[in-house]
Amino acid sequence: MLRSNPAKKVAFITLLSASMGLFTANVAAQEQPFELGVTKVSNGDVVSYQGECFKAKNSPGTWEAPKSGSWFWEQVTCSNDTVEPPVAPEPPVVEPEPPVTEPEPPTTDIPSDVTPFVLGETRVANGDVVSYQQQCYIAQNNPGVWEAPKANSWFWKSTNCGSTTEPPLTCALPEVLIDNQCVIPPVECPDGSSAATAEECPVIPPVTSPDGSTADSVELCPPAKVVCDDGSVVDDIAQCPVTPVTCPDGSTAGSVADCPVTEVPTSMTVTSDGKGGYLIPRAEFVAIEKSLTSGELFDLVRSDTVTLDNASVEAVLPLRAANPENVKRAESIVDEALWEFLFPIRNPAYTYNRFLQAIAKFPAFCRTYTDGRDSLAICKRSLATMFAHFVQETGAHAPNWEGALGNPEWRQGLYYVREVYKSESDTTGPYNKCTGWAGERWPCANKSYFGRGAKQLSWNYNYGPFSEAMFGDKMVLLEKPELVADTWLNLASAVFFYVYPQPPKPSMLHVIDGTWQPNAADKANGIEHGFGSTIQIINGAFECGKGSTTTQAKARIAYYKEITSYLNLDISGEKLDCADMKAFDTAGAGALEVYWDKDWGWDANTPGNHSFKCKLVGYQTAYSAWTAGDYELCVEDNFNVQATDANGEIIPK
Repeated sequence: MLRSNPAKKVAFITLLSASMGLFTANVAAQEQPFELGVTKVSNGDVVSYQGECFKAKNSPGTWEAPKSGSWFWEQVTCSNDTVEPPVAPEPPVVEPEPPVTEPEPPTTDIPSDVTPFVLGETRVANGDVVSYQQQCYIAQNNPGVWEAPKANSWFWKSTNCGSTTEPPLTCALPEVLIDNQCVIPPVECPDGSSAATAEECPVIPPVTSPDGSTADSVELCPPAKVVCDDGSVVDDIAQCPVTPVTCPDGSTAGSVADCPVTEVPTSMTVTSDGKGGYLIPRAEFVAIEKSLTSGELFDLVRSDTVTLDNASVEAVLPLRAANPENVKRAESIVDEALWEFLFPIRNPAYTYNRFLQAIAKFPAFCRTYTDGRDSLAICKRSLATMFAHFVQETGAHAPNWEGALGNPEWRQGLYYVREVYKSESDTTGPYNKCTGWAGERWPCANKSYFGRGAKQLSWNYNYGPFSEAMFGDKMVLLEKPELVADTWLNLASAVFFYVYPQPPKPSMLHVIDGTWQPNAADKANGIEHGFGSTIQIINGAFECGKGSTTTQAKARIAYYKEITSYLNLDISGEKLDCADMKAFDTAGAGALEVYWDKDWGWDANTPGNHSFKCKLVGYQTAYSAWTAGDYELCVEDNFNVQATDANGEIIPK
């Protein structure tokens, strides 16, 4: 799926800002005194600090002290109308003025073995003691070079400057250092209180069950009812009555796949409709479509893209006894506390419950394998792979940013829910231009289809198919694309991408669970099992086959290593990189053509010698092989055809 890269946009804007700065560096402006930890500025503001003047760039925070050569500041010439405290007329001052805030007098001499902290330069580890403005502090919670020491700070604890320093203290995750003690942060309970663990939270009866009844806890709620296609209500989707279909021979069956085998016509039976168009029996359409979409690989992919009905998905809750089996397996690996730990600064829209619902929608994800494969290990590897890509696609990527609260980059994923600089009110620009066949098949509804969700789903021709997969109706998300950001679809869109192939690429699911086995062509292209091939699937054109590891691929690999290490997942021997991988091609084991397009061949027995057929292709068109009946639509639209029933009557569209 296509998406724009927010990081590239930020880089472009940063470069543009830097270029403009060359023309403004010496332009005098009205300065304001900068007080560390207090003064808030916008890009372009000019401040005075310690007798020098600086202009803000790259959005400095209140703790980014102005300094020559800083990422956040550009030194400029002070104006004559300065706001520095007035002084009596004297010759120009050469030495910098003292800081605005007078330091408190030291209570004791600072020993020589205490490291002076220089803002923007000094790097420390938890437990290190530094001196700053004649005071001493102990580092905690992994401060960066821009977190200036300050009493009662998240990153620092004030200490005596005596010659005896406290021993360094390092906490084991998920504990954090608070008041020089390693503690597990309390969890917030549903009633607003806090407790040491989720299990210790008070129960607030009654809980409203999906059927409207009440219970003392979620676990005691009766299983959610499922509404079948015929309107009946049952306990499980498997109990729904099967709606019969009419087979080409006139008989009925549970599905088209269960219909009796019909001989595939070598030439279409084409008659004139008397109005310049043509008529073809539907039985011939069904026979050809079934013939061209049968086979082991088609059947595997089709079974792995089956979805659970939305009523059952929305009934999923953490630790609910009636949760689907694949959801329970995922819960056993990533519980709510671990979700909080792995994504501590995520957008609030990415809830743990929505994570479980996204998995519930696709029963093949974290499913039970009955052929001897390790279901738990495959689930764990699938989650680690997906999480690593989450971090790269939607992470904050700010290692020393105070808003990251000291969390390393591999735990800064899911920070963005919408593409940077995009909003729901913006309906202009390239994302809402729906032209050509894609615009006809998936019409825009005065909306912008920019990147949303954990996979940053983009463009109308991706929102439409995703909507069809989720709701059976393309217009749901074409009319309300914001649902991909604000509901469980924000994570389901990523699982959707994970289980669906992008021919000639296999699905990530088949790469991870071993269904896809590289053939000779794949191996010749350097493509093997492992995390590296999933990078090739998600963004291979930009990150793979470059001869050396690209910056983006290097970041994904680093995140994957951190996450698998924390999940105790052995990845030794796994090919993690894709630097030597060429792209998947049509000779590979994952090549599967899944779209219909006009067959430009000819038939000596038809009007105008046209083929009156469509063929499978590997590029995206308006007609998908995964949607039953799209073959017929392809022929009808390309050859001005209408389908007829067994009696020769035209079947209304």
